Amino acid sequence: MAASLHTKVWELDQLRNLIKRDPGGYLTEFRLQYSHYEATRDIFMMQPSKNSKEFGDLIMFIAQVSHCYPKECTEFRKELMQMLDKHATVLDAMLRRSLVQALILIRNRGLVEAREILPLFFKLFRCQDKLLRKQIFQHIVADLQRSNAKHRDDKLNRKIQNFLYSIVNEDNEISAKKSLCVLTQMYHKRIWSDANTVNVVANAVFHKSSRITVAALKFFMGHDDVDSDVDSDEEEEASMELATREDIYKAFKKGTKASKRKKQLKLKRAQMAMKKLQKTHQDKGKTYSFTAIQLLHDPQGFGERLFSKLNKTNERWETKLLMMNVISRVIGVHQLLILNYYSFLQKYLQPHQKEVTQVLSALIQATHNLVPDDVLAPVTRQVCNYFINDKSRPEAMVVGLKTVREMCVRQPLIMSPDLLQDLAQYKKFKEKGVSMAARSLIGLFRILSPGMLHKKDRGKGSDMDAGVEAYGEFKAASGVEGIELLRNAPSDSEDSDSDMDSMDGDSGDEGEGLG
Repeated sequence: MAASLHTKVWELDQLRNLIKRDPGGYLTEFRLQYSHYEATRDIFMMQPSKNSKEFGDLIMFIAQVSHCYPKECTEFRKELMQMLDKHATVLDAMLRRSLVQALILIRNRGLVEAREILPLFFKLFRCQDKLLRKQIFQHIVADLQRSNAKHRDDKLNRKIQNFLYSIVNEDNEISAKKSLCVLTQMYHKRIWSDANTVNVVANAVFHKSSRITVAALKFFMGHDDVDSDVDSDEEEEASMELATREDIYKAFKKGTKASKRKKQLKLKRAQMAMKKLQKTHQDKGKTYSFTAIQLLHDPQGFGERLFSKLNKTNERWETKLLMMNVISRVIGVHQLLILNYYSFLQKYLQPHQKEVTQVLSALIQATHNLVPDDVLAPVTRQVCNYFINDKSRPEAMVVGLKTVREMCVRQPLIMSPDLLQDLAQYKKFKEKGVSMAARSLIGLFRILSPGMLHKKDRGKGSDMDAGVEAYGEFKAASGVEGIELLRNAPSDSEDSDSDMDSMDGDSGDEGEGLG
């Protein structure tokens, strides 16, 4: 039986090659195989859950030559789509992947429109088949990218986006997560970079599933988050090529010169791949995350809803930290006022807190000049009490001083003269990092308000008239800053006249010397 099946497969492969060379000469043979497919299909539909290798081979054969006989295969693709739509959950995994592969092949040949086939593929995300989901995800991203390569296909984009928006809000976690991954991929590839896409991802932050919430939060943090089913091959290769100490020792100490050279080249390639991967991860979040945050329709409502969810959630600490960072970025970019947020952060501002530097970073990002100083004053006092004292470790003191300085850059009113003079005394601390952080704070207030410092800390030539603006005070610009430099600059005509005069003077001196 196995030998006869193998022979049939070989015959189909041979016939496929002959049809591609001469479609008209082998039309009769194709019709025979198509009739065989129809008979096998009718038998198969009586028991769809049964595995049929012969049926799968026939489907792949017809899909591969369908572009040679488009009229004869008109109903073929419709039948495949109907089978997947009705019996996707009960089909055998191998046969289901064969059907999907056949439809992808037909789509790549341009025999079916993307707007017809992509909604079906999104429904197949619900199947409990990891390989199938990976296959479909990669095709959807590649197909949408190809459809928008030469010019934007707005009709296709609008239909797929509307379909995706409905799936993201579904209770089915797998299909919602995959649809969210498609949205984020399209945004990072700058194909769907509009505000509607960003706001759909913003709604996904409040999904019931924590996995979808984390993926949406990572999008706003700039991470190119893809589902674990579709891990990056580049990351896997880099982790596989990660050199150990033994590999480094063998590359330089063991073997002949030729073998050493090969090992060293392999090590160099692994290091270059690792550096490239790290650089891409660092660069991904620098622009996209802030651009996405700027496109939010209702940033105040988004920030308040997310803060309310943060207050009630029982998620892991890492998820809470992600929420804090996203809230802080939204507050900083849009200069929002969520006053209870600062007292919430205050309970995590302790040196022994896990990843306290990220909490401090969130506090800095959430500080701006529209936040009342009396709201930030208790937080600043706690940072000074817990981090900047003689009993704290030098590392904690450095972090505390730098945090206070960055907060003062954004809202100088939080600093009082007494507190500033106390912190300025750490400029003579025995640890260099602490003294440098204190001097940096002093340097900032030499510019902002020298009168708040001791006379010995003000420096020479300080502007004693400079002071911190009151809360809500705004000085309107009366002109362009630095315009007086342009007014005092010599014009081009004056420069040319002076050059001509100097040339005339030089020629006169030469004449006198010759005479």
